[in-house]
Amino acid sequence: MKQRIKWLLYTLFIHSMATAQTTEEIVKDFPSEEFVYTSYNREIRLFVSDAGPASEMKNTVEMMVLSDKNASRYSRYSIFHSSYDTLTELSAYTKIPSGNKYKTLKVTDTKTIRNPGDNVFYDDLHETVFDFPGLVQHAIAHVDYTQYNKDAHLLSFFYLPSYVAIVNATFTLIVPNDIKINYLVKNDPGNFFTFSEEKKKKETIYKWTVKNAKPVEYYSNAPNYRYFMPHIIFYVTAYTQNNKEEPFFNSIENLYKWNYSFIKDLNTVPDPELKKIVDSLINGITEEKTKAIKIYQWVQNHVRYVAFENGLEGFRPRQAKEICAKRYGDCKDMSSIITQMMRMAGIKAYYTWIGTRTLPYTYTETPLPIVDNHMISTAWINDTWMFFDGTDPNATYDMPPEMIQGKQALVSIDENQYKILTVPVQPAEKSTITDSTFINISETGINGYESVSYDGYFGKDVYSSLLYRDENSAKEYVNKRMSKGSNKFILGKYNINKVSPENNIAVISADFNIPGYSKKAGNEYYINLNLEKLLENTVIDTAKRKVPIENFFLYSLNQYHILNIPDGYQVSYLPANYRFENDLVQINMYYKTENRKVIAAQEVKIKKLLVMPSDFAEWNKPMKALQSYYKEVVVLEKK
Repeated sequence: MKQRIKWLLYTLFIHSMATAQTTEEIVKDFPSEEFVYTSYNREIRLFVSDAGPASEMKNTVEMMVLSDKNASRYSRYSIFHSSYDTLTELSAYTKIPSGNKYKTLKVTDTKTIRNPGDNVFYDDLHETVFDFPGLVQHAIAHVDYTQYNKDAHLLSFFYLPSYVAIVNATFTLIVPNDIKINYLVKNDPGNFFTFSEEKKKKETIYKWTVKNAKPVEYYSNAPNYRYFMPHIIFYVTAYTQNNKEEPFFNSIENLYKWNYSFIKDLNTVPDPELKKIVDSLINGITEEKTKAIKIYQWVQNHVRYVAFENGLEGFRPRQAKEICAKRYGDCKDMSSIITQMMRMAGIKAYYTWIGTRTLPYTYTETPLPIVDNHMISTAWINDTWMFFDGTDPNATYDMPPEMIQGKQALVSIDENQYKILTVPVQPAEKSTITDSTFINISETGINGYESVSYDGYFGKDVYSSLLYRDENSAKEYVNKRMSKGSNKFILGKYNINKVSPENNIAVISADFNIPGYSKKAGNEYYINLNLEKLLENTVIDTAKRKVPIENFFLYSLNQYHILNIPDGYQVSYLPANYRFENDLVQINMYYKTENRKVIAAQEVKIKKLLVMPSDFAEWNKPMKALQSYYKEVVVLEKK
């Protein structure tokens, strides 16, 4: 009862803080916003249960509609919860302005649905949804809810809602004396959070506050918000139970011990049927790498990826025997069957945890479950570590999926031994588009033939994109891929040549026609041979953009536009060449004549996965120069 009274008083206090700032003041502070969080407050209280550290999280959120346009679009609210963080209390209402007062309308209709994440077939994540009634301009939507987290291994970090303005926000962490914690404040060099710490007789209260936070603008080519949004990571390092202090997450060893508990009983009994498959795949093969490739490709071709996230099933791989029989599994299952099959072939293979690039964390900095969201298999072959991800049917043995390159991997050697490895970033030369386009000037514009070769991650994208397309949708894909010059581009006959599916090499060729492209004036033709301006509109507005740019992989683009000089004409003007290189990009643009042809070349190499705000000035140097080069034309004059 005392706790409930304390929470009621806390809620009233927070509400009074939120309404202390008048509507007029909020509108003045956020003149361009349609919607703001007037209060966003979370309190987490840790405690020791019979099963170990647990927590209770109380949330109070208030939102105000500032615009009179589409006010109802902000009415839907969602709360996500699962078997690990159950929703125990919920109360919500709308305060509608009525003269100098507010009229309150309670939320009476809530609905809870199962909500698996993207690309997940099944999990135990649920979403409780409801609509705030009667939202109009200057109305306030209010919600209180409480969640119970039974396992402090799975504590979430604290971050503010992305891309929305916030008037007041508070995160409070209440830690009893029988629990020890650590915390990290990420992406906050400018002290976005104001911090305070209060030690009491039986507990310590940590508090972070934010006032008048402007929204971060959304960019489609930005990395996950965790890379740039300020947020707080906290975790239990030890706790005292029965007068004995127990370690929790105070080292990588603790995390590894927890992870290993999910695989300690995995594949301890050999499966004769699986062994028969392995023996048939490696029959007559002596070289270990070839054996590994055969096994990897068999799994890619015969075991379908289906994600399952259901309680502990989100952490525990299934037995290889079961996966083989069902012919489907999630990432953990792929790790299980690949590792077991390779071990049956005499290869040193290991279960491996890894985070995708949506997570910016490392095992060495934050040895917590938030570091990884994926499992693969790692093998020691010919004195080299090789990484095998069974979830990607088009990944090759020497090019792991782009989503894990550059990431730390936690490799399980045995019960007590592990290694931390880093998946190599593939060089730009391994993912290349080479475009050779042959151009003729016609009476109505230009026509020609283009042949474009894709390899590496580009080739993988082509094969993945064509996987389930019929003839009509394949043509649409080719038209989008090959279109250049202007929106008048007309695709002619085309061909898709799957040169080497096992190596992700493909070539698409096509005839084309572009009416109206090129200009004739008197005895001269003017033509811009940059039919594709590869780096057009890439100058970064540094006054506006404050978040990084993400490249999915490093790559090279080699584009050659080859113009046949019409009979009776000669070149009277060629644009100047341009070359630039720094740590971010390499650019080489040049023109030359050869055998009655003009060759315009663009050679670009992208050299960094993340272009950080500190890199923007160096990035802009060549990009600003390029924009004028793209306007240059070749001039042909009649002899």
